[in-house]
Amino acid sequence: MKLDHSIDVQVASEVYNPSDDSFLILKITEASPGQKLLDMGTGSGIVALHAAKAGAVVTAVDINPNAVQCARSNALRNDLKMDAIESDLFEKVPGLFDVIVFNPPYLPDEDGPPSWMEKAWAGGGDGSDVIIGFLDHAWRHLSPRGEIYMILSSIGGLRSILRAARERYEMEMIEEKHMFFESIFAYRLVQKIGSH
Repeated sequence: MKLDHSIDVQVASEVYNPSDDSFLILKITEASPGQKLLDMGTGSGIVALHAAKAGAVVTAVDINPNAVQCARSNALRNDLKMDAIESDLFEKVPGLFDVIVFNPPYLPDEDGPPSWMEKAWAGGGDGSDVIIGFLDHAWRHLSPRGEIYMILSSIGGLRSILRAARERYEMEMIEEKHMFFESIFAYRLVQKIGSH
């Protein structure tokens, strides 16, 4: 989806402010009318809002209650319809989705994140813990031809994540962006045939 500057996104305190990774996931995500789309780790709701404007049936999820409220407020502000759920990954998420989008917390963090803001970027250990937890459950929420779009980082346990993902998913790197301290990669995943 293209960035739509007519969508007014306000970011509350303790909520991740859209950045390079947000705009990359937005760019590679495809949403169409009637499609069921899950925006995992929605933050301000920027991806969910764009998908809702494209006509998708959107569920926005975040572990951070401040982010859930922020996404709801942004939907109201822009007169867009979507559900917003507070959940630790798929814990409270019902149903199947045609598209699951995840801009995950991927930075290494040995101590564990003490604040909501740090949960937006800290992926635990080498940065792969949250993402591997997501991959372990995402396939159960994909419709038969469902797709996952997600961001990975060169400094966030990339080898561990790719190894775990390849057990259950076919993966394609769609785009990458290089910055002075890291590279971020946009991937499209589909479930492997026969992997249950």
